[in-house]
Amino acid sequence: LYSLMMLSTSHEIWSRHEVRDLYCSKSILGKNGANDTEEIRIALRPHLGELIPRLLRACNDPNKQTREQMSNLWTALTGGGAESRALISQHFLKTMDILIEEAGSKLWRARVGACGALAEIIVGRSWGELGGGGVDIDDEGTGMKGVTASIRLLRLWRITMRALDDVRTPVRERGDTLGRGVRALTIRLCDPKAVENTKEEEEVYLSNAERKRREKESEITSEYAATVSLGWLVKYGLNQPCAEATGICISCLLGIVDVAKPTTLQPVLAELIGSLLMAMSGLEPSALNYLQVRAAGNESSQGATGGYDRLERLRIQLASSGPIAEALNKCLDMVKFVELDAQKKLIPELDSALRKGAGFATRASTADAVTALCNTCPAAFKFPGSSNTNPTVRLLRAIYFASEKERGSTAKDKMTHALGSISMIAPAKAVRILAVKACERYCEASGSNNNPSLRRAAAATVRAIVVRASNHLKDGGPRDVWRKKVLPIAFLGRKDEDAKVAALWNEVWDEGGTAVGLSGDDTFGVLLQEQLLPYLANAILSALRSPSWSNRREACAVVIELVEANVLSPAPRSTTQNLVEERFKQRMKVSSILLNECVKIIRRSRIWDGKGDVCSAASQIAAKWTGVAPMNEAASNHFDARSCAPIVFRADVESLFEGDSWFKGAEQANISVEEAGDSECEQHGEVPEQSVDDVALDMSGEQEFDEDDAEQQNSSDNELADTDVGCVMQSVTLVGLCRILAEQGLRSGGSREGRLPYRVAAFSALSTLLKSVEPNESSEQYNSIVEHQSYVYDAIAPSLFTFVSGGSSGEEKPAPVLVARALECLASAMYNEVGTGSEYNDSLVLLKLFSLSTGNTQPAWTVRQMAALAASCLIAKTSSHVVRRNDTIITVLECSSQALKDKKFWKVRAAGLELLLSLVSRVKQRGQHDPENQLIMEAILPYKEKIVGIARKSLSDNESQVTAAASKLTVAMNWWP
Repeated sequence: LYSLMMLSTSHEIWSRHEVRDLYCSKSILGKNGANDTEEIRIALRPHLGELIPRLLRACNDPNKQTREQMSNLWTALTGGGAESRALISQHFLKTMDILIEEAGSKLWRARVGACGALAEIIVGRSWGELGGGGVDIDDEGTGMKGVTASIRLLRLWRITMRALDDVRTPVRERGDTLGRGVRALTIRLCDPKAVENTKEEEEVYLSNAERKRREKESEITSEYAATVSLGWLVKYGLNQPCAEATGICISCLLGIVDVAKPTTLQPVLAELIGSLLMAMSGLEPSALNYLQVRAAGNESSQGATGGYDRLERLRIQLASSGPIAEALNKCLDMVKFVELDAQKKLIPELDSALRKGAGFATRASTADAVTALCNTCPAAFKFPGSSNTNPTVRLLRAIYFASEKERGSTAKDKMTHALGSISMIAPAKAVRILAVKACERYCEASGSNNNPSLRRAAAATVRAIVVRASNHLKDGGPRDVWRKKVLPIAFLGRKDEDAKVAALWNEVWDEGGTAVGLSGDDTFGVLLQEQLLPYLANAILSALRSPSWSNRREACAVVIELVEANVLSPAPRSTTQNLVEERFKQRMKVSSILLNECVKIIRRSRIWDGKGDVCSAASQIAAKWTGVAPMNEAASNHFDARSCAPIVFRADVESLFEGDSWFKGAEQANISVEEAGDSECEQHGEVPEQSVDDVALDMSGEQEFDEDDAEQQNSSDNELADTDVGCVMQSVTLVGLCRILAEQGLRSGGSREGRLPYRVAAFSALSTLLKSVEPNESSEQYNSIVEHQSYVYDAIAPSLFTFVSGGSSGEEKPAPVLVARALECLASAMYNEVGTGSEYNDSLVLLKLFSLSTGNTQPAWTVRQMAALAASCLIAKTSSHVVRRNDTIITVLECSSQALKDKKFWKVRAAGLELLLSLVSRVKQRGQHDPENQLIMEAILPYKEKIVGIARKSLSDNESQVTAAASKLTVAMNWWP
């Protein structure tokens, strides 16, 4: 045909009119009538099956002249319009098969013409016109003897994709036209409302049965078309290398989802949703991932924050507003209308997308899908069993590990929310195992294994379970893991160094405490802390024994909080005596165990960051129990023979624990063994490297969940063993604890790192402990307690006095803050009638030391302040005959005057006035006739004017607290003669 056309334009014979007339149709037929064209049509009718594909291809030739000439020939041969359409329909299948074959020709002109012809003839075709048949072929079009509509539809899609990715521009342009035609054809075939072409006159006369039959047939064919089209689109269409081809496939996918019924998509709905989830990241521009990787690198090198998360939010917003997300949402809305079996097929697809997804857009979308399905189709997650064979349990664990490994905060939050939603539906045993494992991983992710991301993920996981799946908290399983494991860890986690993690655990404690049922004979008190006290003590003990310093710091902070809440103190009185005794024993047992562990940590020689918190915790526990401590082998009313008091008063200066003679070196050989517990390599700021590329997450840690006895693994941790009480736990002696705290504050040498804060903390803890011993004059044991105070004073005062006076043999001068804390300890150790001995127990010697410390030679204002306060404490507690001495009064006035000369630090001036107030307060109010009282007044009266002058002068001070002290001093002396 092309050779003939070339001759018709190039040979010179055709330029003559007489020659052209010899070869026209009239001359060929030998007639001169007007119906010669009709006769040609009739003559060529047997050959139209072969001619139509070629003519149609020529009518769409890229050459304009050829296209015009062949269009005229086509019109003359077929008549054009409806007649042409009818002829094409008569030979449609053969024509379509030939054009599909020509569309893959090596000649680009043939490919252009075939694509254009196919785009014209497929418009408005039905499933029956394409060949009919069912979905009984594979996606490659093989496996059947005949060619059906399924095969032809798939072949159309394949040649369209090839044409859109062709090297020739005209082919790509015609391929775009064909793509739009195939898209419209596919959407029409999948629409059950687009019934077969029927004239309106015929529809009027159709019976109801015939109309229902046609509607049913249309639904069947639309289901066939949707199954074939969606199967190919999700498997091949979304993975095309050509952007235009992928766009056509996505557009068609959206159109099918729009028009198809849920029952139509039911066979492929699970696979469709899984493919759409995978495509969320696959169709994302790679440049965005590159930018985010670079942003993460810049943040690591420059210390900036926020850039990675902002880019992550931008990427998720772009993905969620795209066409794939729109199609996914429509499919998720259809899930609730399909059968339950089809809904359950979706759960493994979600799990697969979460595990295999190479981008966080896929994982974030999967988390959103899980959340939506948990609300709309909760029955789809109901499977038998609670092990990893249960798809819901497997998905639950996959979400946890994805949230743990994900770096971006937005995707992590979505996964955590999804985890809480699926926890409501998942088996209770699986949820308990997950919560216990999360708590364990939180405890392990510190110290040398420091991983803030893992700790945050664990806390967020437990918080999501407690807040969104609180229905499971009523059932703690055979080991009651919520009360014995989860809530104690949450109470410790509230003290985490990361504020965000601490806030998450705080929510777990608040919400979980109200949801967990607290009942039983072993529950005491109103506060949740006391109701869970044995389990809290177990968690605290584990944290104190942990090699991680941060875990120990958290434990100490929790102990201090319990002490401040009066949970680790003797129980208050109650009308039920038995209840009081049991409650007292529980508090005493927990306090003894924790105090024992703290003292064992203190006596180790190594100093680590946060060890001072252990000193504070130990001193505060002991301070709460000094009021009921047994005195010198005489059992207190609160303790029986089987009890072990947290602290006791024993006149044994060589023992730390009762009767152990630790200070003599009997047990110091065991220190080297205990030191192993302090060997930790803290990695501050060294977080395990997390991948920021879009790759699949590593789920290797999931094998830890495969054990059915996960709830029983921590059974030994759930109760305080009796062996700890009977064998290991011993009462701590007051004098031993004071002595070791003093030694820790006075120690020198060793590593300089962290030594000063630890020594300050040890002195502060010693001062707190000494101040807690306050004898009551109306008590029968008043004299015994004062005597024991003097015993403690004699044990620690010599070393403190030497340290403050500068007589220690240390190579370096002590820091002023240490001297100030040592003065405070010396003042706290003073007892009634102190200062009647020699050297460090001589009032005048002590006052002279304090006077020197308040003088101009002392540059540190904290030392001057504390020296004045120590002198004030000495005057308040020393014997009356010491106060009456003239040299004592003169030294007090000198010390006070030196303190009041400090114009810069008002606290020093206030301390000087407190010293004078203590001196004046030794004179009791009028009306109390006491010879000693009268003698003290007579000794101070010669200095009354000077004292009053100092007080009046201080009334004009700029600091309110100084003027308040001066007012008290004035009032105390206004009745003096």
